[in-house]
Amino acid sequence: MTSFSKNKDIVTLDVRPILSGGTDPFNVIMQTVKTLKEGQTLQIINTFQPLPLITKLEQNGYKSWTKQPESGVYHTFFKKDAALEKAIEPTLTVESLKFDALYKTFAGKLKSIDVRHLEMPEPMTTILEELEQLPKGFALFVDHKKVPQFLLPELEERNFEIHYKKRSLDHLQLLIFKNK
Repeated sequence: MTSFSKNKDIVTLDVRPILSGGTDPFNVIMQTVKTLKEGQTLQIINTFQPLPLITKLEQNGYKSWTKQPESGVYHTFFKKDAALEKAIEPTLTVESLKFDALYKTFAGKLKSIDVRHLEMPEPMTTILEELEQLPKGFALFVDHKKVPQFLLPELEERNFEIHYKKRSLDHLQLLIFKNK
């Protein structure tokens, strides 16, 4: 069960139980963010500093700061800034119809990895490390459990394009390559 407490100004969400259960807490976090009232601060308790989440929420009008009260425990705070607030929607919401055609164009120029067995945040870090080593003109083909929401702003910032194809409820194939 997720630990959740609320007082007048701080809404606390401990995502460690969600992570230890093998689930990505992104949807729970985003639902909580949507319920914040003006002047409230969201406190997320985690086992790592959620850099992709920080980037995403800062791009959507939130101020953030992180404290590490003890080893392996991070408290990240997000405060709603009404002047900068924007809609928070996933960047990638529709399955790409171009996936198969793009896959064929990269025949012989694909690097494949499977991150379905990795625990959070390893899928994202593994993908980013592979992209750093990807030869020019190649694409990274990734077997993943889901659309990696935290990765999307990172890819956009680094000028990568991503397409995906859903294989089953817990299996997505991603195709990631550099924009020209």
